[in-house]
Amino acid sequence: MAELNEQHEEIQTEESSDKTYGVASDGMFNLIRLKEHGKSSRSRALRLKPNDTIVAIDGTEFNGDLQEFVDRLATEDSDEWLLTIYRDKGFFEIVVRGPIGGTLEFTTSEETEKIREAFKSHKVYDRSSYKIYEVLRDIHRRCDIVDTTHSSLAVLLPPIWLLQNRMWEPLVAILSVYVITFNVSLTLFILAAILIGVYFRKGQVTLRRSYGLFQDRQVWAILAATDEKRAQEICRTFDPKCKFDHSLVGPSMDEKTKKASTKRKSGLVSSY
Repeated sequence: MAELNEQHEEIQTEESSDKTYGVASDGMFNLIRLKEHGKSSRSRALRLKPNDTIVAIDGTEFNGDLQEFVDRLATEDSDEWLLTIYRDKGFFEIVVRGPIGGTLEFTTSEETEKIREAFKSHKVYDRSSYKIYEVLRDIHRRCDIVDTTHSSLAVLLPPIWLLQNRMWEPLVAILSVYVITFNVSLTLFILAAILIGVYFRKGQVTLRRSYGLFQDRQVWAILAATDEKRAQEICRTFDPKCKFDHSLVGPSMDEKTKKASTKRKSGLVSSY
């Protein structure tokens, strides 16, 4: 029943809207965008924003009405769908499993034409080329990008994985367990190592996310990208002032401003 209600909520439009509102002058449908979140819709969990526009599904521009869009995502032909979203003059991808929920509406013909023209220069790769990233951000706009892809390193060598992800407190805890159990018994050490490996196999993403929350970071964005550099580039289009611990896209707007200010100050020479 909840699923039916979500789908019903998804195709709500303004009662006063004209029946042909979604059809452009060329006979094609206008694009679909998110008008508002539902009470428990996936759009909120996916960190989508009102006015985010759905441009393509699996790299192919979507041309259909609201019900066709819901039915397409609800079909059992695929477990996952790659959606291309337009936001603030830029494109990004997300991976969804089923309808996104929320209340949807059509863009205007002018908006549709502008977005479709811009989409021609946007490259969409095969779905298998993408990884899902969760971006956690604190109040100072410092971001941590979490790769949700399963890592064998986390299972085989948990300390190395923790070191790689700069998770210092869990690293100290795991090393302490290794040292204590090894001093007590070799059998106990092997058993502890196996149990830790099993835990990391099932909970590595949850551990990364929880560590971000421990650092006062909240999930800010969920997106699909071919690599971490592309994920950082997308984040910069969302917020030019966001910062990364190991930036692959250069300094943020704030950092550039501070550097320029420092240079100006250092260039001032008092003359008497």
